[in-house]
Amino acid sequence: MTIFAGFALAVVALGNGSASTGSGDAAPRPQSSVQYPIRFDDAPPPQIVQPRPTVSYPVRFTGTEVAR
Repeated sequence: MTIFAGFALAVVALGNGSASTGSGDAAPRPQSSVQYPIRFDDAPPPQIVQPRPTVSYPVRFTGTEVAR
């Protein structure tokens, strides 16, 4: 178990080193090209759907119902 722990520690230590190019400089990191918030200017505005009743008859309340 100690050998495994030593091997894992060595992998972590060597894996966290900085990458370098042949000239000895650090490797360039990619730059983000995303601008937030993302807007879609050519997309049509979303259509708002109006709610529709699920029953075709009026629901009458007598006043004796108790809200729980």
